Amino acid sequence: MKVVVAGGSLAGLMTGIEFRFAGAEVEIHERSAGILDDRGAGIVMQPETLQMLTQRCGLAEEESGVWLNYRQYLHPGGEPATRQRMPQLMTSWGLLYRALRRAFPPERYYEGSPLTEFSCGEFGVSVRFGAGDVQRFDLLVGADGAGSFVRQQLLPEVKPRYAGYVAWRGVVPESEAGRALLRTFDDHFTFQQMHHSHILCYVIPGAAGEREHGKRRLNWVWYWNVPESELFALMTGCDGRLHDFSVPAGQVSAQFLARQNAVADELLAPPFRALWQATRNPFLQPILDLAVPRMVFDQALLLGDAAFVPRPHTAASTSKAAANAIALGETIRASSGDLDGALGKWESAQLTLGRQLEAQGRMLGNRSQFS
Repeated sequence: MKVVVAGGSLAGLMTGIEFRFAGAEVEIHERSAGILDDRGAGIVMQPETLQMLTQRCGLAEEESGVWLNYRQYLHPGGEPATRQRMPQLMTSWGLLYRALRRAFPPERYYEGSPLTEFSCGEFGVSVRFGAGDVQRFDLLVGADGAGSFVRQQLLPEVKPRYAGYVAWRGVVPESEAGRALLRTFDDHFTFQQMHHSHILCYVIPGAAGEREHGKRRLNWVWYWNVPESELFALMTGCDGRLHDFSVPAGQVSAQFLARQNAVADELLAPPFRALWQATRNPFLQPILDLAVPRMVFDQALLLGDAAFVPRPHTAASTSKAAANAIALGETIRASSGDLDGALGKWESAQLTLGRQLEAQGRMLGNRSQFS
């Protein structure tokens, strides 16, 4: 079976790896040129993601992230309101991406290669990348994220919907954090709840995957309500470009940084306020809802964020992509060559998973931000 994957980020790489394990010939085409930038994004490890790292990428569990032993909530004054033992493994987008890239043949991964057209027929799917020639494959996988080109062609009526709030994000290297911040956040998944808002922080590996004390990073996320009428201005970077899904570090306008800085001075507990001030270049992402009614379309399918975007409160976006990929590989291996039957079984279970996570994310987010 010849498979082509559109999208070379985490979902695309996991899918490509699983298809290779199932015996398929696989190509991955990523529209961006060069190594993708993680921007310091932290990820709460879930079982499916850990399975991918240990069983397919050859990492030991202790190499995959940083273990934290406690969860705590802070009073506005900065002292702990509650604290309980709750071990969790934390990792980073960059560590996952590098491990997955190493596990996939570099000669089958094409950078700067955007999908520009495709059509499904009786004998497979015809695709064109960039200005190249049309090629034929047995299956096209759309793993090209929330702005998926594949989904836009298959389901043009399905578009991401703004949820009414954004996530301010940033990282601070431990070497720049200072002892007071490390005393608060080390070994803890830390939260502060506010009226219609909350902020959280946890330790993640360093920029090169370091897990040693002093070389790791403090990763924080602050959810803040923004009216849709202000979203266009907020998502327009200093370069004048409108950014649909994330305003990169260094591109957030001075006007909105100054406004959020005033809010931080007023509302954040001292440790979180110091963390905000220690962050060189915060970035932000709008919180979006996206759900598809179908995932399989003859010789094309959607998975990962191209199909469902659960809100980040579920801590499940990456693990959902891993679950999609793992289940796809298992179903193909057990199919005895019946691709249509295998995809039908896979679609039913993955639609259920996506809908459950979407509903859970809406409930958690709306309760935090609006109730």
